[in-house]
Amino acid sequence: VLFRSGFGGVGEGMGLQKTKDGRRIMWLGHEGPPKNFTAVDVTDPKKPKVILQTELPHHKMRSNSLEVCGDMLYVAHQIRGIAAGGTPAGVDIWDISTPENPKKVSHFDASGPHSLGVHCVWCVDNEYMHISSGAADFTPRVPDKDYQFYRIINVKNPSKPVEEGRWWFPGQSVTDKEPPMKLHPKFDSGFRPHNTQDRKSTRLNSSHGYISYAVFCL
Repeated sequence: VLFRSGFGGVGEGMGLQKTKDGRRIMWLGHEGPPKNFTAVDVTDPKKPKVILQTELPHHKMRSNSLEVCGDMLYVAHQIRGIAAGGTPAGVDIWDISTPENPKKVSHFDASGPHSLGVHCVWCVDNEYMHISSGAADFTPRVPDKDYQFYRIINVKNPSKPVEEGRWWFPGQSVTDKEPPMKLHPKFDSGFRPHNTQDRKSTRLNSSHGYISYAVFCL
C-alpha cells in the first residue's frame, strides 16, 4: 500500500484515465450524497492529489457507478431514499479531456414510474454503453424488487445516446407470458441485474441478496 485516504463515501465506480499530457487521473463515484464524482491525480501514486470534486443535484440520489473510456466519463445516477419516479435518474456523459474542467455532453434519461435509474454502467469503446437500469416503459412484476434490466445504449454520438437493445429475465415484466423464476426462500428476493460487464457466461449468480443475471458475451 503506497497511500491510503478517504474521499467521502466512495462507491463501486472507479476508472483510470491517461491524459494527453501523460498524467494518470483516477475517477471515483460516490455511494451517497453530497458528492457526485471525484478526480484524483495519481501520476505519483505516493502523492495523490484531488483535482476535482462535484456535487449531486440533491441528496436523494447517488452516483456509485462510473466508467472511463479514453476522454469520456459515464456516470450512473440512481434515486435513493424516495419512491421510484424521481429524477435525475440515468447516465450523465462527460468530456474529461481537461480533467480539471469536465464538460457535460448529455444525459441519458432512465427515469420512469417504476425506475430508480441506473445502478451500473459499463463502456469500453465509446460506442455502446451497457447498463442495469429501469425505464419509463418497463413495468416489473414485483415493483420493489425487479425494476432493473439489461439495456444497450448507442453512444457513438455522445450528445444523442439512444437505446439499441434490451433484455430481461423471462417473467420479470408484467407483460411476459412466462411465470417468474422460483426464488430460493433464504437467499433470493427478486430478479434484477447488478453488474453489466461481459461475463463470458450466461449462468445465474447469487449476489447482493437477489438473483443477479449475467450479461451475454457480445
